[in-house]
Amino acid sequence: MDNASSWARRSFRWAVGAGALGAAAAGTAVTALYVVLFGKLVFVDGPPGGCDGDDCPRGTGWLMLCAPLAGFVTYLLWTVVREARPARGCLARLLAVVVALVALWPGWLGFAWMRGPHMDVSGWQVADRPAAVEPVGLWREERSGTLVRARTDMLVAFNGEGRKNWRYAAPDGSAVCALSRTPSAGTGIVAFGRDAARCGERVDAVDLAEGRRLWSRDLTPPGGRPVRARSAAVGSTAVVTEQGALIGLDLREGAERWRIPVPPECGVAAVDGAGDEALYVEDCTSASRITAVDARTGARLWQSALPTATALREVRVLSARPLALRVEESAERGTHAVLLFDGAGRARGSVPLSGEAEDLLPGPPFPVVTGDLMVVPVQDGKRTGVSAYSLTDGRRLWHQDLEGQTVRGLSVTRPGEVAVIGSDLWWTYLTRLGPADGRRREEEPTVLRDLPLSGHFEFFAGPPGRYVFVNLDPQDDTLFPTFDIDPVWGW
Repeated sequence: MDNASSWARRSFRWAVGAGALGAAAAGTAVTALYVVLFGKLVFVDGPPGGCDGDDCPRGTGWLMLCAPLAGFVTYLLWTVVREARPARGCLARLLAVVVALVALWPGWLGFAWMRGPHMDVSGWQVADRPAAVEPVGLWREERSGTLVRARTDMLVAFNGEGRKNWRYAAPDGSAVCALSRTPSAGTGIVAFGRDAARCGERVDAVDLAEGRRLWSRDLTPPGGRPVRARSAAVGSTAVVTEQGALIGLDLREGAERWRIPVPPECGVAAVDGAGDEALYVEDCTSASRITAVDARTGARLWQSALPTATALREVRVLSARPLALRVEESAERGTHAVLLFDGAGRARGSVPLSGEAEDLLPGPPFPVVTGDLMVVPVQDGKRTGVSAYSLTDGRRLWHQDLEGQTVRGLSVTRPGEVAVIGSDLWWTYLTRLGPADGRRREEEPTVLRDLPLSGHFEFFAGPPGRYVFVNLDPQDDTLFPTFDIDPVWGW
């Protein structure tokens, strides 16, 4: 009986000692991990020469608190171990090592929480060659995920996995100068010209699935200042412009369907459309107007005068359905607003480009439209953010401040998600917002590590958890034309 009691007491003391030794070893492992991670954040991830405040990587402050705290707790545990006469022997030491290694995992999870979500480049395409080519625009085919990036010398398609799919070269002596804003039925319209003034002297219809030319047509481009938005793919019709006329062509065959004369005192400033409704804006000497026609027959559906009295400095179709038109008149006190129209061409509101609450930034990034909502980068003094406006009446529905960040990118990436790319002096972030109320989807934005972003880029949702970026800035030809990012699981 005494032997059994003695064995039980020895076993209990051994268990207590082994537990204390394991706890001290675990504390030592976590403390060492946090010291190493702190050094990595400050001296590797941080700016050259170290950091001293807002320029420190996210999580640095937490580690400054947790590493000394873990060290103090570990010191207390080792004090208990020394006083408790810990269990001796290989088994106790082996258990302590195992516990220390196991403790690294919750320690790492704690660090991941302190640091917050991160994403990094996982794949890319090499920079454009020759270096003299410039990006022109971009198409995205929703169903297949194909991206077509237009350069002055050719179109380059990338499949849903980011690999080059096909190329479509510009004719000898000409350059790609414009694209239809969107493709239709897997077909896009590309315009060529020997210089900017002759942009549109040839247009091609390109099959986006194969990179095959469906037809080509030579045109006499309108005179006046160069305008890139003079062609559109609308339903089964290609709408193009030439001197004195707007022409509707069969999208797949190229046969002429209809022709609408343009008065000599007017010029076509923009062409767009949605469904079977084609839209075009005429900038005339006395007034400007927008007209909708049946894309299949050319029959006029409606026409509305724009509230302008002088020539248009800029006109851009932000959305064809519902119709939102960004208009800037050349007169300083003229119309400078996003004009909104209903399906019959009646004005139903406007959003001033410079209002009492904020100014709409000209872009890039340009506004994005989801449903009856326009989400646009805005500025109020030195503060920037994004706001959402109703396309039915022009009311501001919500605003999200980005806390000192500059808005660099904006996209409707997934159903029910608007993604914003913002940068401060040191870091770049991805913030996901709900379009209904503008609330952030996560407590902390995602840090984007050292992304090779140009001044103008577009981005889209890729495979689950990933995003695809396309650089479009003609002033920077050294960056990857496309790349994708995915979550960082390591350090």
